[in-house]
Amino acid sequence: MTETTKQNLSILLITLLLVGTIFLFARFIKPSFDNTKELMLEIKKTEESIQLLQEYKAKSESLIQSYLNLGDQVESINLALPDNPQTAQVLATLDMISKNTGISLNNLNFREFTKNDQNYLEIKTRFSTTYDNAKKWIEEIEKELRVIDLTKSNIKSNTSSKGKVSNILEYNVTLLTYFLSYGDRN
Repeated sequence: MTETTKQNLSILLITLLLVGTIFLFARFIKPSFDNTKELMLEIKKTEESIQLLQEYKAKSESLIQSYLNLGDQVESINLALPDNPQTAQVLATLDMISKNTGISLNNLNFREFTKNDQNYLEIKTRFSTTYDNAKKWIEEIEKELRVIDLTKSNIKSNTSSKGKVSNILEYNVTLLTYFLSYGDRN
């Protein structure tokens, strides 16, 4: 082989290798790079989605915990505004308050009624006591968790058989408490 032939073969071989390299790059390597870029973008989007889902999960867990912590408040609301009149409970409450303030309730009357789509339990009672004890009794009624409103009060002074005015007053009181019927809680 002559020197020129060797040079021509070298040039041909270099050209073939260069063409083969370009062919390999265009056919296999570039699509792999493009595919890698697409996969990297997809991985980034997936990581963002995972991050967003983790934030939603944390928020959801926070809301669930908040809801679970509301149990005591819901119980307090149910005590303040029950779903039935709970006459026995109201009677026990009034009895306890009366005993604590030294008042003896007379002639207790209970009546359930509905007005303007609101359910009421009306309690009428009479008692005789001093002004200070009556004031304490009313204050204790106001402190009670169950919503009880004093709607009507009639106060008369007591006179003794000798015509002397006593510090004992006679009270006729009407109280209202509220309750929901089962159909009202939606």
